Amino acid sequence: MTKTWKQIDITCSGVASDLLADELAEVFGTSVEYTDRGIRVYLDSARFPETSEKLLEKVRSISLSLPEEPEPECFFSEIADEDWSETWKAHFKPLRVGGRFLITPTWERVEPRPDDLVIRIDPGRAFGTGHHETTRLCLDRLERVAAQGPAPETLLDVGTGSGILAIGAALLGFRKITGIDNDPEAIEVALENIALNNFSDSVTAFCATPDEIAADFDVVVSNIQSLPLIRMSETLAARVKPGGRLILSGILTVQAEGVRAAYEEKGLRPAGTQTDGEWILMAFEKPGGGS
Repeated sequence: MTKTWKQIDITCSGVASDLLADELAEVFGTSVEYTDRGIRVYLDSARFPETSEKLLEKVRSISLSLPEEPEPECFFSEIADEDWSETWKAHFKPLRVGGRFLITPTWERVEPRPDDLVIRIDPGRAFGTGHHETTRLCLDRLERVAAQGPAPETLLDVGTGSGILAIGAALLGFRKITGIDNDPEAIEVALENIALNNFSDSVTAFCATPDEIAADFDVVVSNIQSLPLIRMSETLAARVKPGGRLILSGILTVQAEGVRAAYEEKGLRPAGTQTDGEWILMAFEKPGGGS
């Protein structure tokens, strides 16, 4: 029997769309797509009877907290598992990011320049094609980190999704890269993309949360949403080696102060920001290690 997914389109705008995106990503552990009319999420149809009430409750709660905003509306549709990848293919085209990255889907033919770092990706059901501002910010920041000298040895990618950041780090010269995600299907997609780019020896990916990781790393990168980033601030800070760096994305500029305060409270030093539209990347350094 073909697996199906419930596509939920929520009409909302402004602050409401940002708050709902944060809430739904945290509650359901899923990526949230911004659309022209609001946001879109996909949930497993088999579990939808038990998750639908929780979803509607979150929508109602956000609506009540923002009486000046139009009331969000939810529209539901059913899509077959194989239709998901076809939907991606209609919108995913080759893209240049930063100074050297060329991101291309597996079904497109490209002619890279001699110094291009080519990431071949099939996002499947996982977040991360390089087209979203937050992913582009992360790749550009990793490129800047690598350009400062020999690439750091180890990297942890929290919320690896399609594996795009882990693959980008491998192309930049990071030697031991770990990608984790709380979505088993995202890990399946990430492992496929890692193998496709011939990095199975240097990049590992598995289903886990940051508090299940015992090691610390030269660089930790996480491109999720601000609420889970704040909630995990103590754990993520602990995963950074003394003298190491933390790169956080998926943050709206209006949410930056809350994120900054959470990580400064854990002893990390701000080390710069980059913006793209309404999104901001925040970098931190951990004192010690000769830094």
